[in-house]
Amino acid sequence: MPLDDLVSVIETLQQRIKDHGDSLRQNETRTRMALIDPLLRALGWDVADPGVVTPEYDVSGQRADYALLNNSGSPATFVEAKKLGESLIPHRMQMVNYANMSGVPYAGLTDGNNWEMYVVFDQKPLDQRRILDLSITNTPAHQCALQLLLLWRPNLAAGQPVAANEPVFKVGSEEEPSNDDESVQLTPPSEEHWTSLAELQSVTNMTPPSTVRLPDGDERSIERWWNVPFEIAEWHIKTGRLKSDSCPIKIGTTRYLVSASPNHSNGTPFNQARQLSQGLFLDTPYDANGLLNGAKFLIEHCGGDLGTVWLKFL
Repeated sequence: MPLDDLVSVIETLQQRIKDHGDSLRQNETRTRMALIDPLLRALGWDVADPGVVTPEYDVSGQRADYALLNNSGSPATFVEAKKLGESLIPHRMQMVNYANMSGVPYAGLTDGNNWEMYVVFDQKPLDQRRILDLSITNTPAHQCALQLLLLWRPNLAAGQPVAANEPVFKVGSEEEPSNDDESVQLTPPSEEHWTSLAELQSVTNMTPPSTVRLPDGDERSIERWWNVPFEIAEWHIKTGRLKSDSCPIKIGTTRYLVSASPNHSNGTPFNQARQLSQGLFLDTPYDANGLLNGAKFLIEHCGGDLGTVWLKFL
């Protein structure tokens, strides 16, 4: 889809709000038909196609207005709709809770003008989990288009929404990204015994996990706690998110977590150096909790989501 087409739709919506705002503020249905559905379609979500969007998705007897489906047919995100001008604040936690109960990684909320989107499986205050906060009428159309790429179907359906203001396709291009090893799969594993890093706070006296599931769905058998940050580091190297020119990665005042040489900033050697690809080294001198925290630190340092990495405990 050409970016200019999305910009054109946004400009139409801006004018529609200006000309018909009083009517659209009267109820949610008018808002959805006039503002929300057209924008979702422009972003690749055909609201009339049940293989793409499920309206009124059941969540324990409650209803999420839209479930935008991923490449496997499961919800990639929920979107809750309100009538134009209705405050979104009272509905934020409800939408995130719906997504959390259903294992859905993202939650969106809109009144047709204001659009918000949240990361669900992240151990932070709600306002720090907001990755989209946009007012269509108060933002130039081109800037709106770039920010709304977070909801662009080829990326969101693959579990890999792109940060605001990062264009992800060329103007005039019809091609969608391939579903390769770098397409992040945020849906939880279907088997039992899995726990995401976002859920793990302390692992004192816990036996090491048997398997680590990486963001692209690849599963690696492991035996020791140090294997967890090691496999995570290797995955980030493989996908280009961790490079030698971005190292060293400092953890603490003088200590490095990853470096191009197995030495800390004060010259002392790594206590437990593990050699990685690309000539990098990982230090793993910690107990289980320290190794867990190191793994989390590395993921967040590389811009990842703790909810995308899972450990299997048998």
